[in-house]
Amino acid sequence: MNAMFKKGMLASALAVMASSAMAASSVDIQVTGKIVPSSCTPAFISGGGIADYGTIRVASLNPTSATPLADVKIIPISITCEEATRIAVTFNDAHADSGPTQILPTEFIDSEFGREAYQTAGLGMYNGKKIGAYSLGIQLTQGAVTNDAGDELYPTSSRNNGASWTTTGGERYLKVNTDKSELYSFSNTLGGDPVAQTKVNFNVGVAAVINPTNDLNITDEATLDGLTNVELVYL
Repeated sequence: MNAMFKKGMLASALAVMASSAMAASSVDIQVTGKIVPSSCTPAFISGGGIADYGTIRVASLNPTSATPLADVKIIPISITCEEATRIAVTFNDAHADSGPTQILPTEFIDSEFGREAYQTAGLGMYNGKKIGAYSLGIQLTQGAVTNDAGDELYPTSSRNNGASWTTTGGERYLKVNTDKSELYSFSNTLGGDPVAQTKVNFNVGVAAVINPTNDLNITDEATLDGLTNVELVYL
């Protein structure tokens, strides 16, 4: 190998080393992460979220018209947040295929429960026929809705995805839409906007009717199978 060739190789090697040294002369520091809302957890205070109507005898039901079941069942719910957070809930009938498609002709045991199709939910099927329907309402009576300090709160609702809020309902229950078309939150004033809370305790009433037994033709056990999803929404 001649001297000129060796000098050329040495020059090339030095150039590569210089280039590598220049490429490693700086490094980048990256700053990453996520910002998430305070975590909130809904839970049933008691009863496991079950509105149990027990055993209902066919002889006690009307053969030609719907029969309102005698009791309004109360489901206590609590929502606990890591820090004060504005939240709402929606309700969705998970068995909508067995629900009414038009207004119920028969009132519930309490007339403050909604009877429109979007306010009712299905009780399941029996031999291909709808067993009945139920309706939900957020309890409005004094002391039914409180925060962690025991202060009274007021249910408020929005049909435009939170753009505006209002409190409508009777003396005992705020009617609930079971198709997720309305948000329900809680304010410290009647008809007010939602207020951030670390905990909200509220009650949901359940009222049910059974369809005419002549149509159902019950010859063996028929199981009521209503299921509503209560979904938490961060505002």
